[in-house]
Amino acid sequence: MNKRLTLHLQQNTTLSRVAVILENFSIQQTDIDQLAALCQLGATVLQKNVFPFLRNLSILDKKNPSGLTPLGKVAADIQQSNPALLGDFLHLVIYHLHLFDPDKRFSWAYATVVQQLWLRKEVILSPAEKKSIVGEVIEKAAVNFELPTSEIAFSDSSITGVLNWLHSLSPCVIKSEGKSEYFSRRYFCAAPIFLMAVDAIYKQRQRTYGTKIFLREDIKDAICQMLLLDPSGLDGTLDNAKCTYDYDQGGFFDCGYEGGYGQWIMLTKSPDWSQLI
Repeated sequence: MNKRLTLHLQQNTTLSRVAVILENFSIQQTDIDQLAALCQLGATVLQKNVFPFLRNLSILDKKNPSGLTPLGKVAADIQQSNPALLGDFLHLVIYHLHLFDPDKRFSWAYATVVQQLWLRKEVILSPAEKKSIVGEVIEKAAVNFELPTSEIAFSDSSITGVLNWLHSLSPCVIKSEGKSEYFSRRYFCAAPIFLMAVDAIYKQRQRTYGTKIFLREDIKDAICQMLLLDPSGLDGTLDNAKCTYDYDQGGFFDCGYEGGYGQWIMLTKSPDWSQLI
């Protein structure tokens, strides 16, 4: 009998808990009971749910149970120097994983939910709307993984796992209205996060750093979807990134227009986070 394809994102790992874990692990304080109390979770939930998820994200070291990976150290640095960016950073880590490791199926599901929300532009997240998104993810998974829908495990609680992370974005994309929550695209994105998305385009499409990428519709949509950005906010975000990391001023990002070809962006190298924050 086939094992069901699990696309579930568990709900116990939240931004505030990750921040506590990063803080503790970066100063080598790893008393599990103490950490569990700070995270307001049982120690077993921490060890059986939260830690494995962070290992899946390559934030925690698989060999050293209380060690941070290089990516985990970057996250800890962000948490220390610019905590407002940590939610966006982790969002993109989760979003991109499946592009480079097809076995990270929860990442594929996460990116698919994000894309479905982005396509809706603005929507109240009613129970019916969430059910509709669940159905869309299952249908897409059936095609993508060539499995019958009955063998795909994805549910309303998986959507809650995705929304956990979307709540942590800044500027926000999930707002409360009375007892309801609604999603709407944002109109700006911080320069380091924008460059992280552009870098993913270079890697995913195997483009050479230092060459221009023209913002055709598919590239523009790919960037806006991963950032949950409205296309009308792209120019302002681009201008801000250019001011912050201007190639002409010794930085590594440039953008402009070329007659007949339209708007372009360029990274001269893959930026590391010590240069972004």
